[in-house]
Amino acid sequence: MDEAPQTDRPLNALVVGTDDWAVDQAVAALAARGRRPLTCHRSGEPAFPCNALVDGRTCPLDMGSQVVGTVRARSNGIPAQAELGVVCGLHAVTELVVAGVSANNPFERWRRRAVPPGGDLVTECERAAEAAASLTPTPIRTGARPRTME
Repeated sequence: MDEAPQTDRPLNALVVGTDDWAVDQAVAALAARGRRPLTCHRSGEPAFPCNALVDGRTCPLDMGSQVVGTVRARSNGIPAQAELGVVCGLHAVTELVVAGVSANNPFERWRRRAVPPGGDLVTECERAAEAAASLTPTPIRTGARPRTME
């Protein structure tokens, strides 16, 4: 098995998933390895409204998430409400890592990495973030938005 990439850059990872218990485990694993896990809502709270829409909270994508990881505890052909952060992350051009149940994965087309059997989410998030760091900046990656006609 190859080793995880070594980097001095901190890793901010948005973690979403089908079930809070699965997200909680992923958050704990990232934190245990010195990474900064971010979530769209607090564990045990409804997925909507997300932190971007709650007074006093901040969207994790505004906090510099380099990668979004979804932890799929069950097979579902459509995104779970608590996985909608994947859509936001893809729009913000973060890298997508999928862990857990892969059957009927609605995100397969957009995932950058998948956690293999016996693998771990933290390592795959590190690899995805490292790969993204080497990409050529684009207006969306740099935060610049193209002008629109008014």
